[in-house]
Amino acid sequence: MIRTVFGILLILLHIICCILVWFGIKTHALKVKKYLMTLVIFVPFWGILCVLILHLQVLTKTDNVVEAGVEKLRVNEEIYKNNIRAASDTDKKVVPLEEALLINEPELRRELIMDVLNDNPEEYMDLLKQARMNEDVEVVHYAITAMVELSKEYDFRMQKLEKLYAASPNDPEILKQYCDFMEEYLNQGILEAQMEKMQRERYIRMLRQKLSLKPELHTCICLFKNLMINGDYVQAEEVLNMIDEKWHRREEFWLLKIQYLAEQKRGNELHESLRQMKEEHIYLSSKSKEALAFWLD
Repeated sequence: MIRTVFGILLILLHIICCILVWFGIKTHALKVKKYLMTLVIFVPFWGILCVLILHLQVLTKTDNVVEAGVEKLRVNEEIYKNNIRAASDTDKKVVPLEEALLINEPELRRELIMDVLNDNPEEYMDLLKQARMNEDVEVVHYAITAMVELSKEYDFRMQKLEKLYAASPNDPEILKQYCDFMEEYLNQGILEAQMEKMQRERYIRMLRQKLSLKPELHTCICLFKNLMINGDYVQAEEVLNMIDEKWHRREEFWLLKIQYLAEQKRGNELHESLRQMKEEHIYLSSKSKEALAFWLD
């Protein structure tokens, strides 16, 4: 009985320690990566000890030591925020992230790029692509490493979804998850041309399957845009006609139609569509007006 109680107490203590370590990683109090939680959870005591040792090693490293791989992609957020605040107080120029890659200040470039990568690198894919071409070798290393890690993460997520889809190919929820993932994946722009084309064709097939189960405007829009990117204007026009039948008065339809006619250089039909929009009093939001102005230019 005593052994059982002692065992339960040890398990509870281990769970509490795991929660504390996870909280420390999330708040950056512990300077280690999230994947080390696997070690903490499945190797009681020794896993936590290893994480603490790694944390102490990171803290005791000097500033001129070059760390390997993604471990380099960390930055002291408080120092960076204080620098920005001080710059504001002394009327110094605050440099945008994109411009930071162009200026001749290596330390600032590295701090900014590490700050980006430490937070949400997937939200700064365009910046990472610019950073790959930078003259600073260290900045290039950070950017390429981050893009490789992101690619691995997307591949892992795709494998999980492929297994779910193979087990239940007609499950609407799984199909929705897969399509949402493919939309996000392709929008990142991290795929090579041939691989992107292959994945986009797969995405188009899944969108058609999703439409066959339940017609939705967003699904039609995604299908239209991907067909346009692939240069399949015949099928894109078929999807456009489908949207016209079901959602004629939606501003999304008219923007897609203007885009299609503009890319096809069908000027007479474009002007007729603009006249029709005016006659039918089609409502356009400010964002849609900006998009319309882009295609009319």
